Amino acid sequence: MIYLDNCATTKPKDSVVQAMVEALENDFYNPSSLHTAAVEVEKKKEEIRRSIKEYFHCSGELYFTSGATESNNTAINSAISEGKRFGNNVVTTNIEHPSILNVLKAQDVEVRYVPIDSTGHVSKESLMEAVDENTMLLSLFHVNNELGTINPVEEWVPEIKEKFPRLKVHIDGVQAVGKLDVDFDKIGCDSYSFSGHKFHGPKGIGGLLVKKSMTPYLYGGGQEMGIRSGTENIPGIYGLGAAFESLKEEGLRWEEAKERRNFLKEGIESLGDVVVNSADPASPYILNVSIDDTRGEVLLHMLEEKEIYISTSSACSSHRTGKNPILTALGLKESLAQGTIRICMSRDTTMEELEEFIKELKTAVADVRDIMRR
Repeated sequence: MIYLDNCATTKPKDSVVQAMVEALENDFYNPSSLHTAAVEVEKKKEEIRRSIKEYFHCSGELYFTSGATESNNTAINSAISEGKRFGNNVVTTNIEHPSILNVLKAQDVEVRYVPIDSTGHVSKESLMEAVDENTMLLSLFHVNNELGTINPVEEWVPEIKEKFPRLKVHIDGVQAVGKLDVDFDKIGCDSYSFSGHKFHGPKGIGGLLVKKSMTPYLYGGGQEMGIRSGTENIPGIYGLGAAFESLKEEGLRWEEAKERRNFLKEGIESLGDVVVNSADPASPYILNVSIDDTRGEVLLHMLEEKEIYISTSSACSSHRTGKNPILTALGLKESLAQGTIRICMSRDTTMEELEEFIKELKTAVADVRDIMRR
């Protein structure tokens, strides 16, 4: 089996599974209880929190959540609730994740969408033009989930915050963590979201880094410093902690990832009539390509028969109907847009796997084109 759908989810590390089993079998106590066994679990939970904050160089706070969707919704709802005192508009891009765009649609605010250019990037000039003194929130991706394009937020955010100090800035870091070096304090944003299962951690656990405390959004027993009440997901938190320890030990493997991505890109371009939609600066772990005179979904299922797994788009967008808004924003002609696939690698992806993938992709493309070009 060759798994190249790591943007959707990643396989948990063995150490992650072991940590979760430890929580389920031995450390099953409720950390809010007062007996010694529970207090020890509470200590381990807080040590994991401290360790993760150190990883991000975060002098603010970290709240454990169920994942990035909850983190994104929480950050946006909080920023708008607080920001309506002085602002009336929100700025974001037209290629954000649905957990950003859909929560904004549900709010009674003006939303200004900054378009991407033909390379899939947001220009600083367009961004600065969209923000004004009445903007209460700016929400940006760090790495785009479909194209892999990078927003240089550590350069942009401090400048924007200096010009508009009351403005809240939220960064969706879901596809950045585990791929890029993330320094929360250096970025200078008000909140930053991530999800464990995107970098070999468990599903159902994520985090929201914040500069300052927030208004509670789940009321109850006062867990998570009173911000998110409810008994903590200790198995998930243990697994998340183990995933970060693995990141610290293995590193980001940036140069290795670039080498694999270049190899993959050259192999796919050799098919001819191919457009690479992932233009630098971009994550080396994501490659989005459009292959003319094919159908992305057909290629996906043909490769699936060989136990090779890729995607055509974000897993959170796979059930949508109509045209892909990101491909539309790129201005791709219809025959190319229909032949778009996304290949997402991980730190565990090997060159041998990519060689096999390219070989099988060439066969699949030739078979589809033979039919479509008659």
